[in-house]
Amino acid sequence: MNSVVGPLLASGATSIAFATSALALDGWMPAILRGATWFILGVALWTFLWTYASLQLGLDRLGRERLLPDAARADPSPGLRPLGEVAFMGLWMLLAWLVPLLLTGLPDLVAVAIGVLVLSGGLAAFFLSLLRLHRQMVEVKARELAIARELYAQAYEPVRAAPTLEALEQQRGLLGAADALVKRARAIHDWPIDEGTFARVLTITTSVIGITIARLILDPFGL
Repeated sequence: MNSVVGPLLASGATSIAFATSALALDGWMPAILRGATWFILGVALWTFLWTYASLQLGLDRLGRERLLPDAARADPSPGLRPLGEVAFMGLWMLLAWLVPLLLTGLPDLVAVAIGVLVLSGGLAAFFLSLLRLHRQMVEVKARELAIARELYAQAYEPVRAAPTLEALEQQRGLLGAADALVKRARAIHDWPIDEGTFARVLTITTSVIGITIARLILDPFGL
């Protein structure tokens, strides 16, 4: 997170891209001014993006560790909810900064391309950083479901052998406990964040990209 070279190189590349675009349209002086301005702004912007990428990389490395075997029996999110909240906070900070910039402050094709690239990269980094944790949570859920269903099958076996009310009454307590285990296993989360979060993130991202593309298409017609 404390790297200086990475943000400076990215700021230099951004300023060159904007300066080249201004040079083609307005000449040398606007190109120099715009390039210098975006280099100064880029130091702050790319430092934030560098920190965001470092956070996602750290979460990805953390996903290489193994969950405790019985973690899901005490918490439906296997203790990973705080990590998901940290990742989601970083994504919301990225969207809060980038979405207004895309919608109001990027006037040409180069700027829009860079903005959409950063937005797509940030969104991809968010999901990829949690992918290893997601896979482990799916494995834990499948394992707990298999155990619960096996216990339910064992509790139901006497009723299947003798399908009478008396047998059902005798097994009622065990069947109820086994059913509760199955429901608890099904409640284990697949991701360290709420599933509704995915819909909100994708809706915001696709809406912003759609509006930006529409602006590029309609702007030459003065609409």
